[in-house]
Amino acid sequence: MIWGSPRCTYWISVGGMSHEKGYNILCYRACLSVPIIAVTTEPMATIQCSNPECQTINPLENRVCEECETPLLKRYLRPLGDPIESWEVGQLLDERYLLVSRQVVLDTQPGIPPNFREDIPENIRKYLRLFPYRLHLPQIYTYYDLDQQEESGTDQLLTIGLLEYGTIPLDESGKPRHPELLPKLTEAWPQAKENPLQQLKWLWQIVKLWQPLEGQQMVSSLLDPSLVRVNAGMVQLLDFHQDEHNFHRIKELASVWLSLVEDTSPLIVDYLRSLCDYLQRNRIPYPELLLNYFEPALRQCGQWYERKYQVFTLTDAGPTRDHNEDACYPTPGELTETSTEQPSFTIVCDGVGGQDGGEIASNLAIDTLAAEIPQLPMFNETRDSQQGLEDLAEVINLSNNRISERNDAEDRHDRQRMGTTLVLSLVHDHQVYLANVGDSRIYRITPDSCHQVTTDDDLASREVRLGYLFYRDAIKYPNSGALVQALGMSNARSLHPNINRFILDDDCVFLLCSDGLSDYDRVEEYWNLKIAPILTQEKDLCQMGKELINIANNKNGHDNVTISLFYCQIKLSSLEPTPLSIASIKADIENAKEEIKPSIDRSDDLPSDLQPTEPLPSTEEKPLKKPNPLLIVGILGILVISVGAYGLWKLLQPPPTPTIPPTPPSPSPSITPPPPPSPESSLPKPGTIIQLTVTLSLWKTPEGDQLIEEVPVETVLQILSQEDSEKDIKIKVCQLPTETNLKSPSLQELEGKEAWIPTTNLQPSVYQTYEGEKVGSCETTIMLD
Repeated sequence: MIWGSPRCTYWISVGGMSHEKGYNILCYRACLSVPIIAVTTEPMATIQCSNPECQTINPLENRVCEECETPLLKRYLRPLGDPIESWEVGQLLDERYLLVSRQVVLDTQPGIPPNFREDIPENIRKYLRLFPYRLHLPQIYTYYDLDQQEESGTDQLLTIGLLEYGTIPLDESGKPRHPELLPKLTEAWPQAKENPLQQLKWLWQIVKLWQPLEGQQMVSSLLDPSLVRVNAGMVQLLDFHQDEHNFHRIKELASVWLSLVEDTSPLIVDYLRSLCDYLQRNRIPYPELLLNYFEPALRQCGQWYERKYQVFTLTDAGPTRDHNEDACYPTPGELTETSTEQPSFTIVCDGVGGQDGGEIASNLAIDTLAAEIPQLPMFNETRDSQQGLEDLAEVINLSNNRISERNDAEDRHDRQRMGTTLVLSLVHDHQVYLANVGDSRIYRITPDSCHQVTTDDDLASREVRLGYLFYRDAIKYPNSGALVQALGMSNARSLHPNINRFILDDDCVFLLCSDGLSDYDRVEEYWNLKIAPILTQEKDLCQMGKELINIANNKNGHDNVTISLFYCQIKLSSLEPTPLSIASIKADIENAKEEIKPSIDRSDDLPSDLQPTEPLPSTEEKPLKKPNPLLIVGILGILVISVGAYGLWKLLQPPPTPTIPPTPPSPSPSITPPPPPSPESSLPKPGTIIQLTVTLSLWKTPEGDQLIEEVPVETVLQILSQEDSEKDIKIKVCQLPTETNLKSPSLQELEGKEAWIPTTNLQPSVYQTYEGEKVGSCETTIMLD
């Protein structure tokens, strides 16, 4: 039997049998007619059931609760800093957190929300700002002050901070497979030698993380091999540390990557060597250009693989609802199989609006997307990943506008408007596009892991991204699940769908679901028993889909539930591929180098909602009604009469008396088109104030070896000096758009700062002259040549 509290738990063998429930030994001696064989006082690791109606204490080795059979959540965490060095392995912190080792802590009460400090230090706030990148970066699980008076007799506070990483690889007994939770990239690299696309993807993900970490002055973490880990086939940092000096160059990656060459796949080793050589010789000076070198390499490498896909969808009204507002595609209850030659996609929508038409909105979104997606240009012509993202954004905006127009036609306002959430997975070539609006979710499941790959559009997630609350603290508040956007609530100009991209390099299952299943951590509890077996061929896709619906109805039961299981099977082709090299993709690389734009590429597997770029272009559906000819004739007639009357009035006026014109007042600040460039120079003169019409990169030095930030459209700059007519222009940041500062707080620090822009990037087409004496921290001073 188990005897004691979570802090002090013991096994008691009664009559040769181990009993589940814990009671006092004397109680057992009095109540049972069997002798107590032995009492062992060795503490054992236990975990509490996360089911709030159960909370039974279980041995750590159990996979499910002995009482209610709910799968046990085992959250292994990593201490932040070194605050627990004085604690012994096996002790419990705050009667809850079991110190498994100096680097690993287990939450023995995963069903109870953790504690948090009210104030958030700046170094901790950076974790929150990077919340959209949590697939690759750790997040704060708890951060609070522990009173040590009870433990040590001193009135001293100990600050406890614990990091979480989603799911981590566990062995059959439920313990971590790796001493520090995740294996190093240098350890996983040789094991992926037979999967060149996976090795290439890892390097690509590192580059994608460069700018977000650089913005928080923590980019040096990517250069530390002890921090760069692998989790579920993805790069994930164990932690990040503050940069010791102001900047790091992208070329510093070369020395780290060269250490991997020996264990690199023969199919990409020459490419990697050449890439490192380009970096060292500064031929690739900034991360945007490096990403353009990766795109054709990923595309060519992806052609070496064979893929097939299975999709199964199912929807149910649930035990407490009288009708179903959810909808899905393809047809629910039917198994769909496709290959790479066919467009393969799946959609789940959860209607918003109750009796006011949530089911109408969800079905209208499904019908629109199912008709438009097969017609996307990416399926009929060569399109790069950025164009693919924009194509997908257009059809999402189109579905939004059709719902919004129906709301307008039915005169629906505010809460009366019907809408729907959206999650969508679309496979194209070597990649899968993932889109979401609202709080329906997509999870990626591998044999060892389950990670949520979408970011909810709700108040809780927004508060975290702004750095105000920790996520597990934010979800405790009332209305934390209130949506901040959904399809159909307004015009597409105010919609910002989250569209991300994954490289498909290994077998996995994407689970798309409405919150009827995802609420109360049901996916996190059941993925290992109900979805992972699909990948080992132990379970059937259709069977598991039906079991997930039953779990949602029996364990939650408060809402409609809809699921889609998207099973991706990938293997290296039996055909002998031609090894990848810089020369083999030279044309693509040169085009990328010539056409490189100073903006952040959105085609990644990172959440796109907070990337510092302009919104994706909205696409409004064209009006279906023809214009009324009588209305047009009437308007023209009114214009003709008005013009004639004004002309007659002017003829009847007496001629004006000549006077000396007064000195014109200073013009109010306004944007005017720049004058035609002179043959000598097309650059603005020093002292000129300009306003950008495109996104541009700013650099710390005239050599362009350190990117500061991407500044958006409508940013106002002042030209200070020009060192070389063919190289660099020194500028000052006068003012940034207010809405941009709200979306990217790190940009606020740029106002009033000086920086550099390459001359080739500052052409007349990228700016307009700002005619005003003063704006922000700048004052016009036109200097003589």
